[in-house]
Amino acid sequence: MNQDQALERSLEELDGERWGEPDSDATSLVRDCHRLRTIPIGTLTIGDLRRLLSQHIGTEWLIPLALDRLGDDPLAGDYYPGDLLNAVLKAEPTHWGGNPKDVMSLWSVRERLEALRGDADKLLARDDWPPFA
Repeated sequence: MNQDQALERSLEELDGERWGEPDSDATSLVRDCHRLRTIPIGTLTIGDLRRLLSQHIGTEWLIPLALDRLGDDPLAGDYYPGDLLNAVLKAEPTHWGGNPKDVMSLWSVRERLEALRGDADKLLARDDWPPFA
């Protein structure tokens, strides 16, 4: 299955696991994760991806998607800038060893961050900042 086909499927469809309804006393995080597993991964928001990846859910399919989104905006986040990248970086080390394409994508995100830092340093070093009084 190619990436475009995967985007139209939910995690339940991709991994073949049906979690069903969470227990009635489940936390909002657990309820959210159950719900997010049932929707097509291509419709997941930055916050949805962060939430699932922070719980190590669906990493096989969601890390490539997150890295794609980070390629567009390496500081993407819904709680704070960069929270999606932070969730990706906390993936199990075994993921990176078995997915060299993801490692290369992560390296590209790092290069984008380095470029942003260089641009920010140039802007901050300018003498023509307005006075703040």
